[in-house]
Amino acid sequence: MNSSPLRTIILFFIALILLGTVLLCLPFSRQDDTVLSVLTCLFTSTSAVCVTGLSVVDIGNYYTLSGQWIILVLIQLGGLGYMLVSTSLGLLFGKMALKDRKIMQELFDINSFNELFKLLKKAVLVVFGIEIIGAAVLTSVFVKTFPLEKSVFLGIFHSVSAFCNAGFSPFATSLEGYSQTPLLLYTLAGLIILGGLGFFVLVDVIDKIRGKNIRLTFHSKVTLWTTLILIMCGFFAFACSQFLPLLEHSKSFSYIVNNSFFTTISARTAGFNSIPAGLITNFSAFIIMLLMFIGAGSGSTAGGVKITTVTLVVVFIKSVLKGNSSYPFAGRDMDGDLVRKSLAVFVLMVIFVLTFVVALLWTEANLDPLKVMFEAVSACCTVGISLGITSSVSDLGRVLLILAMFIGRVGTVTILIYLMSGNFVKSNIKYPEAKLLIG
Repeated sequence: MNSSPLRTIILFFIALILLGTVLLCLPFSRQDDTVLSVLTCLFTSTSAVCVTGLSVVDIGNYYTLSGQWIILVLIQLGGLGYMLVSTSLGLLFGKMALKDRKIMQELFDINSFNELFKLLKKAVLVVFGIEIIGAAVLTSVFVKTFPLEKSVFLGIFHSVSAFCNAGFSPFATSLEGYSQTPLLLYTLAGLIILGGLGFFVLVDVIDKIRGKNIRLTFHSKVTLWTTLILIMCGFFAFACSQFLPLLEHSKSFSYIVNNSFFTTISARTAGFNSIPAGLITNFSAFIIMLLMFIGAGSGSTAGGVKITTVTLVVVFIKSVLKGNSSYPFAGRDMDGDLVRKSLAVFVLMVIFVLTFVVALLWTEANLDPLKVMFEAVSACCTVGISLGITSSVSDLGRVLLILAMFIGRVGTVTILIYLMSGNFVKSNIKYPEAKLLIG
């Protein structure tokens, strides 16, 4: 029986989550003074595999070093995700149908399936190369405080967690203790940005630098420019809204700049926090929710609706307002079918997020509504930043967050592959035309 990409992706993530849950439940994964909670281990495993970063316990105190290594492996496999792991499995076992191969070719915008396999291998080398460099720099920071062996582990853990946009940290207060360490903040920010660009954009940029490409692909250009615009706008909005609150707590100008930049980068896709949740203003929380919803590049380790999807939605709106029947953008005419599919993905993502926001507001009626809404958006967009209520969420609320993280990770991908498949039954029935008043 042929292995469908949709089924492969879903089963891969489910199997990985369940395997992680079992391993985290074993005695060697947990500290001796902890009480076994299958729901807690399931929550942690789901959050790691879906590279979210939300946690109902302090992983540095609840899990042993072995447990933390398991979490690290889950993050790495979840970060590589459907693009590398599930596609590679289909190639290695030779069970992918020709129809499904065509879908994957269209999804990844390449000319042949052999070319995809070469690209995947190159992407793996690029990923591990970036993570090793990041780990080396971070280790040089941690070694000033911890023994060498622990510093190496912390360097590797945070490098993988940052590049995979997971946001997990063994520290109880995330990175608040390093809020005045620019080298660590900017190294992690760089890893988060690179992970959020997407594997194929990274390979494209590296090939351009090495002279193998004459020019970057149109997708890479759009992703890079949109990422830059989001970073600049997010930084300006966050820095302005947090300037006075941080100044009132005797924070220096450099502290405000460094941590505003880091929070803008991390809050969009990763989930680390260097500023205490209590200092984040309501306006900043709203800005962060917008950034979380947008997310990062297509085919990246991050979640969200993806920046190219939002770009095409903006192109659609602009064309409608101008009365254009086509969709011009940056000197190109965007494919109308692709624009409509992007609009469908965007609307479905809005419905998905709103559904879980309402559900959590119902189950967590005793908590601050804004913080609950923030938590729901963070889970749905697999970001993981929190305003400090994760451990206070009820068991039913935790189950909802688990579902939100899982659907947020695999949902948009499976929807996209389905839309790209073109396997729709077209009806020849014509109905009478009708008009409605709008506005």
